[in-house]
Amino acid sequence: MHKPVTAKKVVILGIDAMDPGITEELIRQGKLPNLSRLKETGTYSRIKTTIPAESVVAWTSFATGLNPGGHGIFDFVMQDADSHSLYLSLSEVIYDGGKTKARIRRKGDTFWRILSRHNVPCSIYFCPNTFPPDKVYGQMFSGMGVPDIAGLQGESSFYTTKPENATDAFRKERVIFVESGDDLIKTRIFGPRVKTGSSTVQSEIPLKIIRNRGEKIVSLEFQGKKIILREGSWSGWQELSFNAGLFKKINGIARFYLKSVFPELQLYLSPINFDPRRPPLVISYPPGYSRKLAEEISFYHTLGMPHDTQALNEGWLDEKAFLEQADTILDERRQILQLALHNFKGGILFFYFDTLDAIQHMFWRYSDSQSPGYEEDSAYNGTISLYYEKIDTIIGEVLKNLDANTILIVLSDHGFNAFRRSVHLNRWLMDNGYLYLQAGATEGKEFFEGVDWRRTKAYALGFGGIYLNKAAAEYNGTTAKILQKEIMAKIRQLRDPQTDRPVVNSVYAREDVFSGPYMDIAPDVFVGFNTGYRASWQTALGGVPHTVVEDNQKKWSGDHLIDPVLVPGVVFVNAKTDLKDPSLIDIAPTVLRLFNVIPPEEMKGKVLLKDND
Repeated sequence: MHKPVTAKKVVILGIDAMDPGITEELIRQGKLPNLSRLKETGTYSRIKTTIPAESVVAWTSFATGLNPGGHGIFDFVMQDADSHSLYLSLSEVIYDGGKTKARIRRKGDTFWRILSRHNVPCSIYFCPNTFPPDKVYGQMFSGMGVPDIAGLQGESSFYTTKPENATDAFRKERVIFVESGDDLIKTRIFGPRVKTGSSTVQSEIPLKIIRNRGEKIVSLEFQGKKIILREGSWSGWQELSFNAGLFKKINGIARFYLKSVFPELQLYLSPINFDPRRPPLVISYPPGYSRKLAEEISFYHTLGMPHDTQALNEGWLDEKAFLEQADTILDERRQILQLALHNFKGGILFFYFDTLDAIQHMFWRYSDSQSPGYEEDSAYNGTISLYYEKIDTIIGEVLKNLDANTILIVLSDHGFNAFRRSVHLNRWLMDNGYLYLQAGATEGKEFFEGVDWRRTKAYALGFGGIYLNKAAAEYNGTTAKILQKEIMAKIRQLRDPQTDRPVVNSVYAREDVFSGPYMDIAPDVFVGFNTGYRASWQTALGGVPHTVVEDNQKKWSGDHLIDPVLVPGVVFVNAKTDLKDPSLIDIAPTVLRLFNVIPPEEMKGKVLLKDND
């Protein structure tokens, strides 16, 4: 066996949700000159995504070269099969010996860990499902999975004098009502829950808000600081420090946005990110690397999913403010990428951008005339195209920094499509005699509240998975295999009662699409929805609403959680090569082979490029 090559240079840009249809059309219009050049002088192809086409699943398969049965990640929302309790698949925070630790749920080996064992330098930035970071031969910064200071995936706060009703279970905002009778408002900034003896308490910081109605500004005072914020503007990063017991502090950073001063105060506070100079949990390798980045570019978002899409859904941020937040995140990432390229001398450099994913989720309604939220003459009709152009500009900057011998791969994990109608899979299962509620109940709330497990044969959770309640199925005299086939046959026939369109494009049995040691936790059936349809938010958390299909009225109007064959990704390479029907699971073995490292046997993907290409 030849020795691994350590001096070779390979750069991979992971552009979450870059859609081939949009990309190809914008190239045709001449709006993406750098991707157009890559296509003309190198190679371009669509690339198969995973089943399901979810970022946490797809990027984990990208990293490991394994399908979900090999790495154990099947959805954002997964379950303990015995208790039916739900958990996020990204990572878990555990308490061990009085210390807080994070543990990743991903199984399987990643290409960067394999390369590191061969002393091939690895620089990995923001890849999803990488918290806590791996120890690599180089540096790594964790991406999707890094929580906020409270241990959540992004809880913002909204201070308002205007009463609001509670919203859906996926909300992440904390609404704080304040009295409207005075322009001096005393309230609090809430931090993490901390242990005090045998109990835990909510840490907090006093916050004073002083309104100036005439000038439409507020003064914010906290921890000896005073900042002035004008209506319709963002603050810079603010340092926050919470008491965490005797001589202990937990440090974070956050930004304010003042939506309105009068007649109602509406003040948004972003999720409190880890302070990268002294994070409470390790978010980079080496551990001090996050501090080094802060010294180079100042503060930056450390939250794994930094775009606050739910704040836009709820109206705490308007479209203008959300795009300003997105631009700040993009600029931070751009600066970090420039530093990474400057220091890159050899090995593998992977850098991830999630901007297009967030923008398309929230602004698809402006380009889809069939969307319930479509506005024909909106100023935001061209937003998606604009951000594709911004990404293309960054790709052009990367190309200028590469020498002739560096291999560049630009790829996405999946494409994108419309989300016009929500499908409540648990209601369909109930209507067809597979799921039962307790006596007298007509609907079930999230987390399977009200489900009669003794009689229930099947249930849905996550974004398309149906699981058999095998004990109940056997109790009722139906074998699991017969039940699986019966559900698959019936749900294929589901049609939208409003339009008579087929709701489902394909249905997959788990043994046909998954393989590996973690098959036992896979959904028994995966529903591949047709264009325009998606599993509802309630389905994801085990809810059973009254209807099967209804309009999606949210600003979150685009998605990729449909049949994976309808949302392939893209791949560009700066060299002429035959990609031969590429798939995401082909990338890991390809990267290893480029450095003359033999892929392990469990990696089933094919090698797309060789080290002498």
